[in-house]
This record gives sequence, structure tokens and C-alpha cells, in this order.
Amino acid sequence: MSVGLRRSFRTVLAGPMCVGDTWNQRCPLCVHLYMATAPELRKLALAHDGVITIDEARGHGLTRGAISRRVRSGEWVREGPGLYRLADHPVTGQSRTRIATLTVSPQAILSGLAAAWWHGIVSARPATSAVSAPRGWHGSPVAGARIVRRDLDDADIVVRRGLRVTSLPLSVLEGAVEGKFDVLDRALQNKRVTVDALTEAYQRRRKCKGASKMAQMLVLVGSGARSAAERLTVDLFEEHGIEGWIANHPVGSYEIDFAFVRKKVAVEIDGMAYHRDVDAFQHDRARRNALITAGWTVLNFTWSDLLERPGYVAAQVRKTLA
Repeated sequence: MSVGLRRSFRTVLAGPMCVGDTWNQRCPLCVHLYMATAPELRKLALAHDGVITIDEARGHGLTRGAISRRVRSGEWVREGPGLYRLADHPVTGQSRTRIATLTVSPQAILSGLAAAWWHGIVSARPATSAVSAPRGWHGSPVAGARIVRRDLDDADIVVRRGLRVTSLPLSVLEGAVEGKFDVLDRALQNKRVTVDALTEAYQRRRKCKGASKMAQMLVLVGSGARSAAERLTVDLFEEHGIEGWIANHPVGSYEIDFAFVRKKVAVEIDGMAYHRDVDAFQHDRARRNALITAGWTVLNFTWSDLLERPGYVAAQVRKTLA
């Protein structure tokens, strides 16, 4: 603080003055300025999972010396270059993810499944977070982060709770590629995104890694979903040498997706959650009960099973037919 500023307070605040940029707990001006800015900075830190960047601290009037004093006193914990955490704030999944992202770079962008988690699409935090950094980024590996060097369109970057994150549509698409198809299905079911928004995000990334799988998933949520499910199941049966089935086999007033008539085994592919409603759910339960009553063994599989666990589907069908 300047000598002139300190002198201007001398007529109001009595007591020894600090010298230069040195903190003096007996200096009324030092105490006054500390008390004026500390609550605001703490409020910001609490909103950011207890994490403070050096730019935020400097923006609230703290000098490097004042920051160092807080670290030495144990009030703050240094988490990385220019990155600090309130010592009395618990270490949480959110704080770990924020620290990992900001340690890469203040301009880094949380991405993929971790971004979907940050947006609240999935409940489980991934152990390692995908973090996007500019193509020209050069730095050391960061614990808890998988660094992806790439440039993103402005439309694919948002700030959520003070952290740069990929937009919701791109987070859902990349989260589904990195994790499970359910990420996309549930986001649509809960009306967090639209198919149009997902398609727009895909178009901006259509030449990038993971784009082919994104395109496949978008086809599945389109109008041809039922035929796509049938095609996937037929391909799975053929690949694993499973024979003797009949598609769309009628039993009473219902139709079995894939029936092994001789063994009375019914394979049913559950519709995607996005396409389901209460009436469809009730119809599926009634059909299942009717088939079981008629002596059929019913196997239900999901879209995620077909896409991500085809071996499991084949094994279950073989075991039931044996």
C-alpha cells in the first residue's frame, strides 16, 4: 500500500503504521483493509470448493507477501503454482477435480465424462478427469488428469461454478463415448439436452477423435431406433454363432423381439429410456408377465448391453438355451 494512502488514514486510525508492503498486525490500516477484503475472498473460495487462484487473490487486494503469510500460517494450503485451498475446507471430489483442471492451466477445460459429472448428468465422479488444453500446451503430467491437447469452438465452452467446462451437449456426447451410452440416454430422458443440440455439437467435432461413435449414437436416438436395435442384435447373434431364433414372433396378443421357439426363450430389447414413457413401461411389464405365465423364459437386455457388453449378452443367451 502506498505511503500516501497510509498517511491519509492516519487522522482516522491511530497506531503504528506498516512499512512498504509489509503486514503489521498492529497497523490499523492493514487490519482495516484485511477485514474489508477477506470475507469477500472467502465467500468466493467457498463457492469454488475452497479453491483460490492467485489471480483471484490479487484481484481482492492481496499481495504475494500476504498470500505467502496465509500459507505459512496454515490458513491456506498451496496445491500448485498459483493455486491454493482453504485449510479449513474439506477436500471433496469437486475440489480435487477443480484443482486437477486448474493445475493444467488457468484456461484448461474440464471435458468428457468428468464434465458430464460436473454438469450433474452422472452421479459417479471418474477417478481421472479429461482436461482439454490448447494444442500448443507444454507442461508436466498432472495427477488425476488426462490431458487432451486440442482447440475447442467457443460454442463448446461454458463456465459452470467458476470452472471452464465443455458445454452440456458436448459433455454428454464425449461422456457417452468415454463412459456408457446411458449417459446420453438419461440426459435426453431428463430433458437436459435435445437431439438437435447434440447434433450441432457433433457437427463441430465430426472430424475429431470419437466422432464415429458419436454419429452411431445419434443414429440410435433418431427415428430408426427400433430397426437399429434389431440390426445390432442380429449382428450379435451371427457373430457369436447363435441360431434358431425368429424375429418379431407373435405369442397371443404380444410380439417377442427374438424368440427361440423350441426352447421357449424370449429375448427382449428394452427401449431406450429417452423413447419410453409410463404407458410403454406398463405395456412392457404386462407383456413380460404374459410370456412368463405362458411358460417362456424372458431375457431383457438394454441398448448399453448391445453396444458395450455384447459378450455378456451372448453368454447369457447361450447359458439359457443350454
